Amino acid sequence: MTTGAPTRGKRAYRSPGPVAKGRTPRAVSASPTGAGVIPKSLRLRRNGANGANVDDVYEQIWSAIIDNSLPPETRLVEERLCEIFGLGRTRLRQVLQRLAHERVVTLMPNRGAMVSKPSIREAREVFAARRVLEAGTVAGYIESASRADCKRIHDHVARELAAWRQSDRRASLKLSGEFHLIIAEIAGNQILVDMLRDLVSRSSLIIAVYQKPGAPCCPPDEHRELSLALERREPRAAGLMTQHLDQVLADLRLEEHDGKSVDLRSVFSNGRRAL
Repeated sequence: MTTGAPTRGKRAYRSPGPVAKGRTPRAVSASPTGAGVIPKSLRLRRNGANGANVDDVYEQIWSAIIDNSLPPETRLVEERLCEIFGLGRTRLRQVLQRLAHERVVTLMPNRGAMVSKPSIREAREVFAARRVLEAGTVAGYIESASRADCKRIHDHVARELAAWRQSDRRASLKLSGEFHLIIAEIAGNQILVDMLRDLVSRSSLIIAVYQKPGAPCCPPDEHRELSLALERREPRAAGLMTQHLDQVLADLRLEEHDGKSVDLRSVFSNGRRAL
């Protein structure tokens, strides 16, 4: 939480005064009764009229896109979303810009934001890029991983398995992407991590859009086999990774889909989704 500079000498504490609805309040000077403490009423306004904050709203919109509750080309009407979440336009635009940076939302000049629609060509190109990139992260993991790193991977695969058994599609997609990012982080090349984070985000949207109806979501068996090969420093681990990515792509139904109209309020259930 950002606060103003500490008070000096005997300078009187001044109330920040009322904050206009939808605007970000200014930094507050430390109060005599608690250094750096911002009144609760002001904190709520800062986060949003109903207590929502930027990170929560980002997570809710991201989840709705990834589980296909908000299909591609759905318009994300700012006025409607501000009403649903109780955020001002400035903070909502921070959320939309972050989603646009991750390529799951497209910002259109003078037209607002909409859920991105990855093309079939883009889907193939994203997975082709991942094949090349992740062969390198696997090699780096084998060279750098410690016992603690191997345990981290095993624990993560266990969480994936639990989510898959509970048919939690959102958690399965999220954990599946994180599995690949953890390998890259342990490999120790931050440039590759940043590149892969972008590709994983785009992959999640591609899977959400093109997954075959009724297809099981991200069964973790291949991740478990890959984690064992990584722990044993087996050279075949790179091949397992590329085979895994090829299988994910093969399981998609790469066909064009017709768009459908979506009511934003019904998707977000008065601004709150289970996280």
